[in-house]
Amino acid sequence: MRSLCKAALFPLLLSTFCCSPVDPQPPASSQVASKASPASKGKVVLIHGIFDTRIGLPSLYQAIVNGGYECLMPSLKPVDGRDGLEPMARQLEEEINRKWGTSSKFSLVAFSMGGLISRYYLQELGGALRCEGLYTIATPHNGSYMAYLYPGRGTNQMRPESEFLFKLKRSEHLYDSLGIPTTSYRSAVDIVMIPLESPVWHRSDNVRLWSPIHPALLWDKNLHRDLLRRLDLNRERQPN
Repeated sequence: MRSLCKAALFPLLLSTFCCSPVDPQPPASSQVASKASPASKGKVVLIHGIFDTRIGLPSLYQAIVNGGYECLMPSLKPVDGRDGLEPMARQLEEEINRKWGTSSKFSLVAFSMGGLISRYYLQELGGALRCEGLYTIATPHNGSYMAYLYPGRGTNQMRPESEFLFKLKRSEHLYDSLGIPTTSYRSAVDIVMIPLESPVWHRSDNVRLWSPIHPALLWDKNLHRDLLRRLDLNRERQPN
């Protein structure tokens, strides 16, 4: 009985801390949302975290669109990552290619588990050749012990010292060789990140904020402003 109760509580516990607030009026499509401003500065892909879909990202999505960027928000399945992060990375690749073809440049903004999915796509599936910047938010680059609370291949991959994380570490030199800027945002009081330094990525600009819970970073106005500043600066550096 104790094991049964424990198994039932784990998804509830993780969803409480890992899911972002839900848009009460999500776009009609259940799979992908995309919006372009009349004079788009560039393309941005926004990727959700565990137990979530694109409908949990309205605040950050709106900030990116209001900042003048075309924004694509795919919903990757299954939302708990039970089959592993690699299939979700392939879904991400398919959604990007379906929307923008196979040569358009873009930046990636990814929350929590979405940051590791993005890294696999960039580092192992060739996406880095098209990427103008990677911006992760509360992503467990070094693994989190909270991932032990839920079964499945994806959460296994998010545990400290997993083979998946070691594989990403072995190929992360691509960002330097291709000149791709990276930024990792984290909260100093995020209890989903155990240890708290898990989102600190040694080869990235690391920005510490003070959002009270894991998903609160998604609607943090300071994060929005800094992200748009970095997107704009990076666009200015791109060749015409």
